[in-house]
Amino acid sequence: MESSTLDPLYLITDRNAPPSGDLPSALEAALRGGVRFVQFREKDLPFDERLKLGREVASCAAEHGARLIVNGDPELADALGADGVHLGKGTVSVSAMRAGGYAGLIGYSAHSGEEAASAFSEGADFVTLSPVFPTKSKFSSGPLLGLEAFGRELKIAGGPVYALGGVGAQNAPACMERGARGVALIGAILGADDPARAAREVRAALRF
Repeated sequence: MESSTLDPLYLITDRNAPPSGDLPSALEAALRGGVRFVQFREKDLPFDERLKLGREVASCAAEHGARLIVNGDPELADALGADGVHLGKGTVSVSAMRAGGYAGLIGYSAHSGEEAASAFSEGADFVTLSPVFPTKSKFSSGPLLGLEAFGRELKIAGGPVYALGGVGAQNAPACMERGARGVALIGAILGADDPARAAREVRAALRF
C-alpha cells in the first residue's frame, strides 16, 4: 500500500499507562485529540478479557474514524473487525499471513534495518523500529539505537518506519527529519493527565 495512507501518529495501548487506570476513557480522549491509528496490544490478558476490552477499544476507534490494528493475534483482529495486525518474533510470520491471503494492514516490530527490510520483503506495510530513545516500556526492548543509528537503519529498511521507544512531542520532529514515516508511542499520550492535549501536541510536532 502507499505510505501516504499511513497516519504518522501510531498510538499503542497499555491499560496500565493511564493515571486513572481507565484505558477506554484515556483512549477516547486521545482520539478527540487527533489520534487516528491505534494498535490494541494487551497481550498478557486471557483471550476472553482481551476480547471484551478489545470490543470497547474497537467501538471507540470506529466512532472517531480511526484505523485499528491488533497486536499478534489475527483471530482477535478478525473478531474485532480490525484493519490489520501487528506482528513480531514469536507470532505468525508476515509471509505466512500473506500466503494465506490476508489483505489487511500488516505491521511488524523490528529492532534493526535488516529485520525491517526482511519484513517488507515478506509483505509488511510498515514497521516500528525500536528503541530509539531510552524508555521504561517493556514493549520496546532491545539495544538502544539513538537518533544517528536510527537514521542509518532507516536507509536499510526500505519502507515506512515508525520510531518507537521514548518518543514524545519534543523529539518526534528529529525522528521525522531522519526519514521516519511517523512515531509510535504509548506513555507520552496515554500516560498524560490530559491525553487529548498530549495527542494534539504530538500531532503538531509532526507538522500534520
